[in-house]
Amino acid sequence: MRAERGILIAVDSVGIDPFGHDRPESVYSDSRFLFPRGKRGEVLELSNAPLNGALVETDVTAGRERGGIECALTYTSIFTGQSAVRRHGLVQSLGLKDQLLETMVAEHNLFALFGDACLANAVFPAHLPFLGGSYVEDLLPHYSREVVEAGLHWRGRPVRMLGPQKRGLAELFTLAEINQNIFVYAARQSGVRLRTYDDVRQEEALSSSMTHELEAEFDLSFFGQSPVPLRTPEQAASILRILASQHHFIFYKYQIPDLVSHTGQIESARAAFQTFERFVAAVLEGIDPRRTSVVVTSDHGHLEQVGFSHGHPKTKVPTWCFGQDALYTAERLRTPEAIFHLFEEIAGRTRNHAARATYQGGNNV
Repeated sequence: MRAERGILIAVDSVGIDPFGHDRPESVYSDSRFLFPRGKRGEVLELSNAPLNGALVETDVTAGRERGGIECALTYTSIFTGQSAVRRHGLVQSLGLKDQLLETMVAEHNLFALFGDACLANAVFPAHLPFLGGSYVEDLLPHYSREVVEAGLHWRGRPVRMLGPQKRGLAELFTLAEINQNIFVYAARQSGVRLRTYDDVRQEEALSSSMTHELEAEFDLSFFGQSPVPLRTPEQAASILRILASQHHFIFYKYQIPDLVSHTGQIESARAAFQTFERFVAAVLEGIDPRRTSVVVTSDHGHLEQVGFSHGHPKTKVPTWCFGQDALYTAERLRTPEAIFHLFEEIAGRTRNHAARATYQGGNNV
């Protein structure tokens, strides 16, 4: 049986360690299965994974050297099956060519391949214009920088956006960044329901922080929200598995490694990756590999070079696939746009299965 359901999980800012993932200094040295010990190579079989799995090094920069790599480029490639880097180039200045990326989504949209696709991430419940535009600003209350600084607290102290007393800005951006992601635009364009913090509290969505430890550092009542419950990675994985059983395609992105990668704190980077690996393991432990394919990937590197890089290095990123024929599938996923085509095939099998069921049901009447 070939898989007829797909789970796509993204982790922000996780790249291939250019010096080797199993050296003691690597943030991945304690990896349980995502980075296997004693192995190097562009494609690796994951012998200790909960499911049959493989790891491949994916090139998100298309070999380009000039400019920067940002998440919008990679997610556009993943959700359209076209290389955003080849079409637009790397980022050359502040901001992204949003209109061109949106045009690509209008041409091809991964969410639209499935009649019941799900974006598991809940949007942040406010639009913060001082952090930039978003794809849901028409749906949310707006808060100016002055209003936020006058009323929002982080770790019990007022948030400050500018100057030597700046505090809470990176953490607030980490929570609100989900609203700026091109895949949120893709979800809206294809009619996928946008989930909220109410859904998070009802265990029908995940926040981008997964465990809500970051949300707990803020007074969410400022945004008219009650607290969201703290969760373990395993509890979050259980919610994702239930959602996956209700949809033929589901996408979730974990954001915390991006925040950690800008701190220079290596032990925090290790902890963030261990949290993510626990989450992936728990997701896989409840999956039927005959019916479901799971792909886990990243948008660009940084966590692997947390101690000495101040931006997004142009390293390749890991893509993991789990399910039947994982090693063969991994060989195909050397570019982000190839992920789209894998799920395109799954969508085709989903449609064929539905058509057969309808035909057989008609014959039984």
